Amino acid sequence: MGVGRRVTVAVIAWVAVAAVLRVGVVPPERCPAVTVADAETAVAEAVGWFERNQRDDGTWLYRYDAAADADLGGYNTVRHAGVTMSLYQAAEIDVAGAEAVADRGTDYALANLVRHDDWAAFEPSSRRVTTGATALLVAGLAHRRAATGDPVHDEVMAELGRFLVAQTEPGGSVLAEWDGQLRTSRPGVYSPFFTGEAYWALTLLHREFPDAGWDEPARRIGHYLATERDEAEGYQPDISDHWAAYGLAVTTTWPGADPDRPLTDAEAVYAERQSGFAGIQVRWESQRTNDWPNWWLRGRQTLGAGLGTLGEQLGGLWPVAEADERLDHLVEPLAERAVCVAGMLVDRQVDADEAAATADPDRTRGAWFQFDITQMDDQQHAMSAVLLALPILEGRP
Repeated sequence: MGVGRRVTVAVIAWVAVAAVLRVGVVPPERCPAVTVADAETAVAEAVGWFERNQRDDGTWLYRYDAAADADLGGYNTVRHAGVTMSLYQAAEIDVAGAEAVADRGTDYALANLVRHDDWAAFEPSSRRVTTGATALLVAGLAHRRAATGDPVHDEVMAELGRFLVAQTEPGGSVLAEWDGQLRTSRPGVYSPFFTGEAYWALTLLHREFPDAGWDEPARRIGHYLATERDEAEGYQPDISDHWAAYGLAVTTTWPGADPDRPLTDAEAVYAERQSGFAGIQVRWESQRTNDWPNWWLRGRQTLGAGLGTLGEQLGGLWPVAEADERLDHLVEPLAERAVCVAGMLVDRQVDADEAAATADPDRTRGAWFQFDITQMDDQQHAMSAVLLALPILEGRP
């Protein structure tokens, strides 16, 4: 074989290897372009889904199968509070209809409170009272207060906050449940989500009521999250915690925050580690296409809720990096990843034309589906992620 032919064969072989690596091992990232107008439309469409699919009692369609045109039933108190919170986030930027829909969700929550000693908690059934449902209700009411200046819920916010404090242990760990039959907290029961939710809720309470002492339990929980939670509660790998990111963001601007280094050293290390977790997951998700052989190599595209929580984490950590000089090197990577998530979410949301071809457009338009199924928290987390990306998009040329 001549030298020229051998070189040609070698080049072809290397091109083939590179192609296999590109398609099979390292497929390209796909971050659809997204504009401010695209993001605003996506948020408005998600609010519309909640408005159309809210029941008379303030609850929402929980789980829907578009292929079968079937309401799959079920409900979840924590997710009800989460949806209410997300709608109040939308109300803060004056998205039409968001506040009214959220208020109906709040009415349902406040009609279903469990009270004990000096606190209140959100739970229609008093048997298993979760910390998470109350924490997200507090977060929602704090966003409502910030958006409207209306103090109508101040007293109940304090009652709900006292439940969160009662569930917080001296070292900063947060008990997940209160037993309505035994009338006591369930010892040793924790949640991968509720600790971050309680942290965020208490930081917001301190922001709204800076003289009420909510910062002390919030700081305890924040330190626990940054230094002990994952090892103490046995989470391997560490939890990628979007709720903690929300809480960290509030601490950078709450009363008394250091303008240059608002986080503790431990929190700064934790924020950087959390940024890495989310960034890796977004990179992987952006390589998924649902086509063969990509789906075999990378798996199917994730839930709207799954992708949304990554966007919330990145969108929550972006202002943290902007505020703390030790994290300045993360500002642009976080922004890039958060915008990538927003682009994927806008691209994957069911638009009006797509919905028109389904059995019930009111239940499909503005939603995010996986395997023809959507759940109300798909809309919640996706909408919040797009909302958090808006300030980044607005600052870009």
